[in-house]
Amino acid sequence: MNTARISVLMLAAAFAAGTVAQADDQKPIRHLVFNMGVTIATTQTQKTSGIGGDGPASGSVDSKGSVSDTGTIVADVIAVQPDSGLVVRVSEQGRGDRNNEPTMCVTYGTGTVVCDQSKGGPNEEEFSLLRILGRDFVNPVLMDSKKHWRTSSQGAGGQETNDYTVNAQNGDIYDISFQRVLEVSGAQSYNASTQGKIVYNQKLSVPTSMTEDTITRRNGIGGDYTTIDQKMTFSLATDSLASAKP
Repeated sequence: MNTARISVLMLAAAFAAGTVAQADDQKPIRHLVFNMGVTIATTQTQKTSGIGGDGPASGSVDSKGSVSDTGTIVADVIAVQPDSGLVVRVSEQGRGDRNNEPTMCVTYGTGTVVCDQSKGGPNEEEFSLLRILGRDFVNPVLMDSKKHWRTSSQGAGGQETNDYTVNAQNGDIYDISFQRVLEVSGAQSYNASTQGKIVYNQKLSVPTSMTEDTITRRNGIGGDYTTIDQKMTFSLATDSLASAKP
């Protein structure tokens, strides 16, 4: 679907092939494993003009389908770049078809993610997780008086805005809600709206769980459109940094 990859489209050229080659076989400095679940429900709505007889009346006809999978996502932190970006090798192993071989990416605290696209890039759920793995993702300096902060990006034909709010804090643990709006114009225009929640360990700079629900509407020809409801869940299963601490 690639509904969340506006940052990749904008910045892919900045991801040097040399970085990928050098980091691909390196031993990670941090090993993270997340349990994940994905459900994608698709509704295709086709306009009808009224055929008469036994044909459909004027209005619309919906065709529905859904797929789901569970599994794990492995995120190996390889290095920290001078610009604060984390070089991460990400891979996915689902019980069904949601599998993906290791892909090199760089993620930033602003939510910007740039990945090697030579083998297709990460799956949507991998990309969503990478968004919040960057350094200083939760930065109190950037928050307003209501513990809210915003990130945004735009490029040719697209604009994305993310709003995050800390709803509760217990020591180093933050409960965060977020909303994301992505609008893409052009011949294959679509818009996507996301609601989500994150439990984030500020001391270890890692999410311990996240839920995300994205509704995407893709416009077709003659008033036809497709609606995609994608739900994701993540929970941290393994963190080599946490287990290494006394």
